[in-house]
Amino acid sequence: MLDSEALSKAVHGDREMAALIKTAPGLDIPIVTSALTTLDAWDPRETSRQALWNWTLARIRVVHTDDQVIAMARDMLKAAGPHGHQYAIDAILAAVAGREAGQGAEATVFTSDTDDMAQLLAGHSVRVDKV
Repeated sequence: MLDSEALSKAVHGDREMAALIKTAPGLDIPIVTSALTTLDAWDPRETSRQALWNWTLARIRVVHTDDQVIAMARDMLKAAGPHGHQYAIDAILAAVAGREAGQGAEATVFTSDTDDMAQLLAGHSVRVDKV
């Protein structure tokens, strides 16, 4: 799972993120993010990066926000304590990760905000790694 910072790093040519995205399919490891995360990471002023955006998004499974994800995100926010728009997109990504883990998948969230993500994912079998 990529948060907006991890996704942004991939689009900006970060070697570690690009290598992860490039090699993961060969190892049968899905790279996943939420649709809202793609919107959060996208900068419309960076028109020169469109090819990198296309390359990156073509290799990522983008999960759309449905009622189940929203309900799970609300429950995570309630349990963790934070509220407001600054936590909404992280909560959506955490819910997607929690749902993936609940379906038996190994899930790791690559994030710049490990503390908040770990709080949101408390009680879920999801690893949180810093980007």
